[in-house]
Amino acid sequence: MAQTVEHRPEVRADRRIVEVAWGHVHACLEFLGPQAPLPSSELDGMLTNVRTRLEQFVTRSQITTDQRLDACRLLFTIHNDQSALLDLDVRRAVEALGEIRHVVGDLLESSTEELIAAIPIRMCRNLMFGRAMISSVRSAVWMPRHLHIEDDDSPENDDFLSYVDGARIPLSHAPLETEIVRGRTPTMSERASNDKRTFKEIVAVAQSHGYVAAPIVSRGRVIGILHADRPHGRSEVSGGDLTVVSTLGECLSSVFERAILQERIQLSSEHVDRVFGDIVSQFSDVATFPKQRATAGRTVPETGNAPTATGGGMGFLTPREREVLAHITTGATNAQIARSLVISEETVKSHLKQISKKLGTTTRSAAVARFAQLSHNSPA
Repeated sequence: MAQTVEHRPEVRADRRIVEVAWGHVHACLEFLGPQAPLPSSELDGMLTNVRTRLEQFVTRSQITTDQRLDACRLLFTIHNDQSALLDLDVRRAVEALGEIRHVVGDLLESSTEELIAAIPIRMCRNLMFGRAMISSVRSAVWMPRHLHIEDDDSPENDDFLSYVDGARIPLSHAPLETEIVRGRTPTMSERASNDKRTFKEIVAVAQSHGYVAAPIVSRGRVIGILHADRPHGRSEVSGGDLTVVSTLGECLSSVFERAILQERIQLSSEHVDRVFGDIVSQFSDVATFPKQRATAGRTVPETGNAPTATGGGMGFLTPREREVLAHITTGATNAQIARSLVISEETVKSHLKQISKKLGTTTRSAAVARFAQLSHNSPA
């Protein structure tokens, strides 16, 4: 059985690095004495703060030798913690770039709806986020499309899922997302609840401490936004996470453009096929009228391969109509015929209408019987 993100060894090891660093921060605060207010609730900010205070402390002339030694030991541990966290960011970024390549490769042939369904899941499972969301942007409205939460059934996540379901958020209420759309640039909020740019309603429901976000751009316009975070202190989002999500957004921009173009081509193809099918049918009707007029009021000797509905051949049917009729004899539905011939169902119906006129039948079974008779009478 595949391991969940939370139980992967590398995730546990990364979390251990963060936990150890927080332990050293608390030890430094105990040694140096409390500072009110604390400059930051984020690990990076706290490490920088206690390091600065320790560096100032060891230069004091009135402290004892033992105090100076203790401060130097703590300073050494803080230095190691910061180095370990930098290494962690670099390693995550390198691994994530490889994962992005795999994700994009896997999604390259997907439709837009398939992309929307898959991307948040892959962001969590391949890029180590706890929650990920993809939204569309249209007419200055931010519309969450799919939120995925990995391995967490906390009550607030149920509230979060319910909130985003069908939500339509004016960008005027969300300055951070407006910044993304206008500038077509990624951004990060380290303290979402205190950040003036964030949409506080969704931050409160999600109980997000901080998140990263990046645009999906098509033809110079932002069509979507990616959001990701790690709730419940799993680890804070960092500049490395922002780089990862930004890179993914850039790659997905091309993937979405490809999917949109493919869907437009398909729609155009169906439209052209439908119109062309109608035109062919109309020409087929016109082609039979002169013969009917020419034979009116006089007798024409029968020939073995005269292209009429009562003759032995099937020349009065167009090649496409004969193909459709051949499929009908197998019991195929209109949808199955359309897929097989790469035409629309409307075109199939148009062909069937013309076939019925030419054969003088009113049901599919009658048409099949007439087709069998004509096939039997056709010269080898």
